[in-house]
Amino acid sequence: MELRIIGTRLSAERMGNHASGFQNMSGRLLSRIWGSGWLQGLVLICVWLLVWAFGILAEYTYHASIWFPPAGLTFAALLVIGWRAVPFIFVAAIISTFWSVELYSIESRWPKTLLAGIKFGFAHILVYAAGASVLRLIARRGQDRLPVIIIGFLIVSAVFSLLATAMVLLMLVSGGLMEFASIADSWFAFWVGDMVALIVLAPLFASMLFKLYARPVFRIVTLELVSQKNSLRQFVFKLFFTAAFVTLLMLITQQIDTLESAFLIFFLIIPQMWLTFSENTFRTVASLAILSFLMVLLVYILGLGDYAFVYQFAIAMVATTSYFGVAIPLLALDNERLRKQVMLDGLTGAASRDFLVQQVELEIQRSVRGDRAMCLLVIDIDHFKQINDRFGHGQGDEALIQLTTAIKRELRGTDVLARFGGDEFVTLLPDTDLERAQAIAQRVQVQVRALRIQPDYIMTTSIGIAEFRPDDLFSTLFTRADQALYEAKAAGRDRVRSAVAV
Repeated sequence: MELRIIGTRLSAERMGNHASGFQNMSGRLLSRIWGSGWLQGLVLICVWLLVWAFGILAEYTYHASIWFPPAGLTFAALLVIGWRAVPFIFVAAIISTFWSVELYSIESRWPKTLLAGIKFGFAHILVYAAGASVLRLIARRGQDRLPVIIIGFLIVSAVFSLLATAMVLLMLVSGGLMEFASIADSWFAFWVGDMVALIVLAPLFASMLFKLYARPVFRIVTLELVSQKNSLRQFVFKLFFTAAFVTLLMLITQQIDTLESAFLIFFLIIPQMWLTFSENTFRTVASLAILSFLMVLLVYILGLGDYAFVYQFAIAMVATTSYFGVAIPLLALDNERLRKQVMLDGLTGAASRDFLVQQVELEIQRSVRGDRAMCLLVIDIDHFKQINDRFGHGQGDEALIQLTTAIKRELRGTDVLARFGGDEFVTLLPDTDLERAQAIAQRVQVQVRALRIQPDYIMTTSIGIAEFRPDDLFSTLFTRADQALYEAKAAGRDRVRSAVAV
């Protein structure tokens, strides 16, 4: 029995190893197929045709939809994937042309339809490839600043969707799939439909392509800095509430059936901004696409095609507002980063020289008005060049960081420690007379002597102190403290010296 159990266990282990090996091999095979680009291209073709079908669903006049989803996918693919996406989009464009001939019962022989598909694909891809190139250029020039990219994206969407409309309509006419007289009736709706698709759907498709393609030619790095910690359940609740709100507004329009009632849809901006300011960028973009699709579907179901233009512009305006809402947290992050750059030394975390000067000038004014004491300490590492020469600049940086930490241990919350330059630090001590400043300086020296950047190396500091006098400016106060520092060094270093009156 035991032998059978052991044999069964060994067989199970072998089967497990075989299964694991098969899974690894399958995974490598799928990864190789996906990485080759052909499977990716096939998926792109299928998704393009699927979203093209959604565009047909939203059509409210000949060759004009509330939105035209393939425009958003084409732009996103050319933006993220680049020229690798062109052959697959071209194939999809040709297939959709044959599909259109069947859908509209157009009498056209297959060579003529093929030629029309080639013309459509050429016009559609060429224009949006140019638009994607312009947006990449704007992003590079804007140094990844999101507001600049958003404004550029909106301008590119408007301009290049108009160019695409002109090119595609002319190609359809030249291919015999559309009468020239029909252009006047459909060009505006055609343009707005393409533009809405770009504004609403291109960011969503681009976000998805970022995740699917290992080597995107375009990426907005700053978007990754903005994140929210809300759960998926919270997001779904907000999305469901907003969707119910949209449905209610459109049902009211169906019942009242006036142009004025259709404008109620612009109230969508309120719950959508709730989503924008409480969720991350991808969820915001996804919510825009989902809610826009819901609006398109309800226009079809509720028979609100007479108000299609209102819903087109509502989608565009809500999406535009949301994108600027996405940029606000990033602007706050940029401002905070700039504030820290101005106020703090990047290496040590001590205050910057400029911030110190500002604080000293403020404290001088307070001291003059309130007859309050104030002292300035200038602290310098003894033989700092030897640390760099013996142990390397990395250890020199570590010495500066450890020195900053040691000094801060002896300071109060109202004191200011700044890196003035190199290995020289300046400490502002408000409401501190000379005797207390000397005691603080001596405690700092004790803390520094206890540091060990190397086991056999004892680091020491020299400190100069100057007490504020009523006629002092920052320059005179600092000059006296700095002179006291030189006296400490001249006396043998590892000493504290106080300035005498000048």
